[in-house]
Amino acid sequence: MRFTLANNKEMKKSLALLALAALFIGTTSCRKKDEPKPPVVSTDPNTTDASADVAAIKNSQAVLTVPAGSVVYIKPQTGLKILGATMDATDKTKYTVGTNGLLGINGNVEKLELESDDITDLTLSKSSPLLKTLILVTKTQSATANATKIDLSGLTELESLLIAGYSIESLDITKLNKLKNLGIGAWELGANFPEMTDAFGSIPEKASRISEVKLPANNVIENFIMRTATLQDGKCDFDNLPKLKKFFCQSPFFSNFTFAKSTELEVLYATAPTAGIKLNADLGNKPNLKDVTFTNATLSKFAISNATGVKLKDSKAGAIAVEFDNIPAVQAAQYIANGAARSTVKSITLKNMEITEDLLVKMINRLQTSGGTLKVKGELLTTAVNAALSAKGWTGAAL
Repeated sequence: MRFTLANNKEMKKSLALLALAALFIGTTSCRKKDEPKPPVVSTDPNTTDASADVAAIKNSQAVLTVPAGSVVYIKPQTGLKILGATMDATDKTKYTVGTNGLLGINGNVEKLELESDDITDLTLSKSSPLLKTLILVTKTQSATANATKIDLSGLTELESLLIAGYSIESLDITKLNKLKNLGIGAWELGANFPEMTDAFGSIPEKASRISEVKLPANNVIENFIMRTATLQDGKCDFDNLPKLKKFFCQSPFFSNFTFAKSTELEVLYATAPTAGIKLNADLGNKPNLKDVTFTNATLSKFAISNATGVKLKDSKAGAIAVEFDNIPAVQAAQYIANGAARSTVKSITLKNMEITEDLLVKMINRLQTSGGTLKVKGELLTTAVNAALSAKGWTGAAL
């Protein structure tokens, strides 16, 4: 067979392309071989090294400081190497810490649960890219460890955090930019808060004593449980929760319930403020709000705007000033007439709602205070409404 000049050119071109392809494949193969493999969740049973030296323990992903001989319960039972402690022969979640009072935890797990009354220091400053959920709770109802210090700066991938039972002066979670579920203290909410049950399981009721919480500046927290009687106004920026959907709070020691940036808020529940402090529930524009419940409390102000689907039937707390704008008229009237509000309210403002003369009169007739003011659009201040107001010692004002 004879090859022409054109044939030779084509062959040279093909050989050159083959050489380039081989070079590319070889380079890619080398690159993949040199790249570190991403961590994977381990399913191997937990192991221990009770004789690990202090340096090795302190270099662990999680480092706990406890009194020597203390017991720490650790879950899961797979994927972890525990340094500085012995595993119980029958309870594979129970670890007894050695004489140096240090316990180290290493491994690749998605959920880590620590249960102890004695942790005085917990450090997770090293990267744990697979860890999505951390649960830190005391074994008994309330903590025996005082002034626990916690460093969570390495948990940049964490999505769910629950701390219950512990006393912490300042909880810094500013590095947890992916956190969606936050529990400060715990109580059984069951079907009322399935997001938290899914994240943490069933946690016995426990309060916490946390005096300050530092949130990420650009946080994405959606679900928030709080049960602590030491957090005062200004010690947690509740007005900077732009993704918040559900907030449940028991025994708050702070009064500000405005949630200024939480326009996605759907459910708000608060009960039994500490020391009987009055709550400022000036919620403002909350178009997605579906359910608001305040119980065993008094509100200095209760204001909601543009929550056209909200229900207030379970809010039994009294309010001194009520301002409802563009919410269901029946919900507004029922809250004022049927709960504690009728014996506390001194100022009522109702705007942008379809409320009838009959509903207004029925609401006014149930008021148990005097000297108050009702503000509604002028056409609603009918003879019947003004007569009802006068009988209660109230006055009407046109908006």
